[in-house]
Amino acid sequence: MAKSNLIQRVLAAAVFGPVLVVLFWLGDYWLFVMWCGVVSVGTWEFYRMLSQKGLQPWTKFGIVISLSWCVVAFVIGPNAFASFFLVLLLLMFSVALFRDTTSYRMLNAGGTLLGVLYVGFLGSFVLIVRNSLPFGASELAVLILLGIWANDTMAYFFGRWFGRWHPFPTISAAKTEAGFIGGLLSALLVIGLGAQVLELFDITQSLILGLLIGIGASLGDLVESMIKRDMDVKDTSDLIPGHGGVLDRFDSVFFVFPLVYLYFQIVASSQ
Repeated sequence: MAKSNLIQRVLAAAVFGPVLVVLFWLGDYWLFVMWCGVVSVGTWEFYRMLSQKGLQPWTKFGIVISLSWCVVAFVIGPNAFASFFLVLLLLMFSVALFRDTTSYRMLNAGGTLLGVLYVGFLGSFVLIVRNSLPFGASELAVLILLGIWANDTMAYFFGRWFGRWHPFPTISAAKTEAGFIGGLLSALLVIGLGAQVLELFDITQSLILGLLIGIGASLGDLVESMIKRDMDVKDTSDLIPGHGGVLDRFDSVFFVFPLVYLYFQIVASSQ
């Protein structure tokens, strides 16, 4: 990474990082409004990439549905997801009948649906985890965010300093085994210590949560790299200086928060 690009990344993080921490801490409508903006732009970026490959996704429709998923998550919660998905699927097939294009209707419908699921559905778990947990929601949401940042930051530096093996050369040649290990250890350290200081969980739960966040952040980064490689783009957009687009910045978030939700669901069902 060029020195000028690294400086841009640091400056952007210094400006936007504290704002995100405050919004995740406050939660409620403050986070909801901001997150709807993230989901809207992220969905648009996804469809923009599809358009560059010759498909014609239903951009406005998809953005509205992604936002609707966030509204359902915020107002009702995950209990309504099955019904909402059923309505969405039936609606997608119905809308395809009346589109102007005469070819690739199902491919365009499939691309539109994938964008909604990737950005809207996965992204909605940010609101669920932050606003629906019965304990320590503010502290936990911020701690997860810090764990993701620790993973992403140290994965870059460990990969740069010690990386030798590139397990996914066709997806992201910059990803190395050292980067994964360094990021995972950093997430474990931040979550483990943070959860103990804040008295959120015992040490076992803290380490499990740190492990999930480290793995989820790496998976989210790899999946987004795979999507960009398929679409032949370097960044999803140039919205955030030094970071690229919204999807470039929040790719880890889209995987980590659903995993955290699943973990707490398993814990709750086992008690």
